[in-house]
Amino acid sequence: MPEVTSIDRLEDAPHAEVFADHSPRTVRLRLSAGERVPKHRHPESNVVLYVRSGAIELTLGDEVYDLESGDAVQFDGDQDVSPSAVDDSTALVVFAPKDE
Repeated sequence: MPEVTSIDRLEDAPHAEVFADHSPRTVRLRLSAGERVPKHRHPESNVVLYVRSGAIELTLGDEVYDLESGDAVQFDGDQDVSPSAVDDSTALVVFAPKDE
């Protein structure tokens, strides 16, 4: 049976799990203007980040991408990633397990 969640009702944390079933793991990321997530990696995943609102400067390795509401980016999680909010922003991040 499908699991339906209201993204707008996920207000309990900046990183809120969207679904109880974590496969693939889906997180609602909320950042205030000027807030940055430190560099980190998700080596076990391919990642999709979709900007729902605001604007995010996404650092991937040595490259920087300016993302606005409606933009989506897909990347290999085995590289340094650091999103920074230009404006108050909300994004959905999906961590898809890599094929073995």
